[in-house]
Amino acid sequence: MRTAVITGSTGGIGAAVCERLAEAGWALVLVNRSQAKAEKQRDELLQSYPELKVDLVQTDLMDLAQIEESCREVFKLVGDIHALYCIAGVLTDQRKLSAQGHESHYAVNVLANYALIRSLLPLMSDAQNVGNRMIVTMSSSAIKMVELDTKSLSDPAKIGGLMGAYAQSKLAMTAMCAHMAPDLLSAGVYIRAIDPGPTKTSMTSSGDGMPFFLRWLAPILFSDPQKQATKIVAAADPIACAGETGILVSSWEKKPLPKSIQDPLVRAELMDQIQADCSALTKLS
Repeated sequence: MRTAVITGSTGGIGAAVCERLAEAGWALVLVNRSQAKAEKQRDELLQSYPELKVDLVQTDLMDLAQIEESCREVFKLVGDIHALYCIAGVLTDQRKLSAQGHESHYAVNVLANYALIRSLLPLMSDAQNVGNRMIVTMSSSAIKMVELDTKSLSDPAKIGGLMGAYAQSKLAMTAMCAHMAPDLLSAGVYIRAIDPGPTKTSMTSSGDGMPFFLRWLAPILFSDPQKQATKIVAAADPIACAGETGILVSSWEKKPLPKSIQDPLVRAELMDQIQADCSALTKLS
């Protein structure tokens, strides 16, 4: 039985991805901040799929220490991970700091993903079967509207909603995927940044980071999470997109990286910063 770890599973795209994987017979480990919502989701999934194996792990992705502890819990629950879906994300126009002092978009959309990948990699490594394991992260169409500014990621002068810190964090995360791909491939693991496209979720319909006119238009113009989940799961298939890793995927196909993150030296500088900001993490095994 294949096992998937999913963050942000209790609503929107995350919930829809869980349904797709449950239908396909995957075992699920759901990582969320709200235990009550996760328990409700587990009960609903088991009603539809009585044979489903589903475990819950509670954590706050704004806190690297909690993430590390939650990964220790995952080690106790499963011996093998075939897919890691990093779906949880932040979109806000309010300045919020993580337990380590990083602005929330950078903390959740970038550092949390790196921490999960680094900590859970021992459960994913399978060098004998390259491409049998997949890490999925969520990119955004907003990355086309900004240029990477590594110096302001952790403490931006202006949050700015959709086209501010959010877009910067999603661009940084997309660059991180491209940079990490060769090392992950040596462990047999693929990684892809997937842009699901505009989606009807609580974050896009009522979130304080969305421009008012888009919040009004979202229910009309944005796609249903179930439809987007189908695209995400399909793009997470290793044989999709010509079997490539470290790529940006949108509308079912590979897209070029934005110009500001095409330079490997820029991506390396970014990774130095990410690794420094996560330096307190220990290697789990």
